[in-house]
Amino acid sequence: MANTLSITKSAEHDVMEAFNWYEERSAGLGYEFLRCVEARLNLIARAPQLFRKRGPLHRMARTERFPYAIYFVWEESEAHIAIRRILHFSQNSAPALAKR
Repeated sequence: MANTLSITKSAEHDVMEAFNWYEERSAGLGYEFLRCVEARLNLIARAPQLFRKRGPLHRMARTERFPYAIYFVWEESEAHIAIRRILHFSQNSAPALAKR
């Protein structure tokens, strides 16, 4: 059974903030960031077990090229993945994930 994937509003906001920041630095860089995030989301959807747990609930997947981590919850019995946040490595994930 294929996994379904949902993305929280917080994660969408995280991506848009990063996209805007990169685009302000160099035209097209924001789109490269989006491609990296999309590639990692595709891998998460296909094989969430590849990514180790970061605490009792969340797993973390690092993006290629950009210093970001995608935090998600895999509900294996329901074949569902919930993307909670997409954070820069310098951001503290504990308070951000506690909001769920």
